[in-house]
Amino acid sequence: MNDFPLKIIGLKQTLFDGKAISVNLPSSEGELTILKDHLPLIVALKKGRIKVKDKDSQEHSFEIQKGFLEVNPEQTTILVHPLF
Repeated sequence: MNDFPLKIIGLKQTLFDGKAISVNLPSSEGELTILKDHLPLIVALKKGRIKVKDKDSQEHSFEIQKGFLEVNPEQTTILVHPLF
């Protein structure tokens, strides 16, 4: 499979916890796309939209103010301050 475990955690709730095919997000270094087997990475996120394509090819979208992304071999975790 080309999916990977992804967790998006907001201040008060988990926004997404499942398998993803891809995630696009606004980092402080520019727009990033994370796919399976991405190199380990920690980066700050800026205001914008996170777009997730899940294992069933359904798209999920989350507006954020800021946050952090951590990619490691076991899981990709995104901690966010959502805009809602």
